[in-house]
Amino acid sequence: MLLIAGARAQVSGSVTLASDDRYRGLSLSDERPAAELGVAYDAAAGWYAGAMLATVRPDGGLRLQLLGYAGVARPLRPGVDWDVGVQYTTVAGDARYRYPEAYLGLNAERGSVRLAYARRYFGQPSPALYLALDHRWPLSGQLHLLGHLGVLRYNGELRHDSTHYRFDGRIGLGLDWHHAQLQLAWTVARGSEGPYPFGYREGDERDRQAWVLSWSRAW
Repeated sequence: MLLIAGARAQVSGSVTLASDDRYRGLSLSDERPAAELGVAYDAAAGWYAGAMLATVRPDGGLRLQLLGYAGVARPLRPGVDWDVGVQYTTVAGDARYRYPEAYLGLNAERGSVRLAYARRYFGQPSPALYLALDHRWPLSGQLHLLGHLGVLRYNGELRHDSTHYRFDGRIGLGLDWHHAQLQLAWTVARGSEGPYPFGYREGDERDRQAWVLSWSRAW
């Protein structure tokens, strides 16, 4: 989540360790532990850029995924910003998973909504739209409830028993402690088998839901 706060440029970083790397409901780590390292730059003028390096297992083997992004954010009204940007994702050693994506979003202190468009989602030949809603509810002290809903609209060819829509959700608890966060969340996905070129075994519903434990620290 990005908020415009102050007039100074800022460089930040983060590290995350997770029991499973779930991206839009899909396990990118073959349901195994994963690690992620991120760095970001927020300029005083409102534009920002960053990159994330993560471990993934698209074909069962361990690889590195690099995601770079850049955009600009502006205040819409007190407490609410809009932002627009682009990101590019690639997996080392496999050009099939390279694709750019453009996005537009609204961000507040406790929630955000974002619409993303990719012409070749995960390297597939057809475009896709993804809408994400995220919210955070304070409970007590450093403890909070986290919620996410997402829907993917894929325009490519599908199996006769599939659909063009895929839905994913996440609900969990987060604990903030000295610039670190411990999170336990339940994730679930339903809908289209596509467009991901790797992930769930066909017809195995167990892959579509999981508990995910993660620890992250920002600086």
